Amino acid sequence: MIVIVPLAGPDFVQPGGTLKGLRSIDGVPLLLDTLQTRPWADIVPHDRYSFVMQDVPEARCFAENQLRQWFPGCKVTLLSALTSGAAMSALSAAGAVAGCHPGPVVIDLADIRYQCGLASVQQALAPPDVGGVALTFTSENPAYSYLRRDEGGAVVEAAEKRVISNDASAGTYIFASMAIFLRAVAHALENAEQQTHRGLFFVCPLMNGVLDAGMAVATVPVRDVHDVKMIPDG
Repeated sequence: MIVIVPLAGPDFVQPGGTLKGLRSIDGVPLLLDTLQTRPWADIVPHDRYSFVMQDVPEARCFAENQLRQWFPGCKVTLLSALTSGAAMSALSAAGAVAGCHPGPVVIDLADIRYQCGLASVQQALAPPDVGGVALTFTSENPAYSYLRRDEGGAVVEAAEKRVISNDASAGTYIFASMAIFLRAVAHALENAEQQTHRGLFFVCPLMNGVLDAGMAVATVPVRDVHDVKMIPDG
C-alpha cells in the first residue's frame, strides 16, 4: 500500500502567510494527527508516503522541516503551477512511487478526521472484483462528494459536490492498484465534461472510471467524523 496526499491547492498558504499543513488543535498539527490516526498508519512505511505541493518557499520549508521529520524517507513532489484539481495533483505525486510498491493506492485529502478499523478496509478490498474503496459517513451537506447505490446496494455513481445519496465521502479513496488508478484518471480525462466540477478534476468522480472498467466500488463507513476545515486554529 502507498499513500498519496495532495496538498497542492491554492489555499495551502493561508492569508497572513500561515500554512494549511500547520493548522493545529491543542498544539498538534492537524495534518500529522489526521494521517497518524488512519487505519493503515501502523503498517505503511514512511517511504511509501508521497506528498505533492506547489513549488513555493513556504512549501519547501514545510517539506524539509516538517514532512521529512514526520515521515522520514517520504517522497515530495513540488509543482511549478496549479493543476486542474486534486485528482491531477495526485497523478503528479503518483510518478514518485509508481512501479515501486505493488498493491493498493490510497489517495488521502487529509482534511477529515475519522476513526475506522484496518480490518474493515482490508475486507472491503479483498474481493477480486473490487477496484476501489471509498470511506464514507452519513450527510446531506453539498460541500461533500457522494456515492450512490442501486436497489441491490451496489455503488453505481460517484459525484462531486452533488447530493445523490446520504453516503458522503470522508475524503479518502483507495484504488486496488496503481494501474486501476491510472485507468480511472484516463476515464475522467476522456469524459471531462461529465467528470469535472467547475472545470476541476476531483478524486471522488474517479470511482466512475473504476465502475466503467467493470470493477466494483465498495464503501467503508467511518465514525467520529471531524471536518478539519471546520476546526479553528488552537
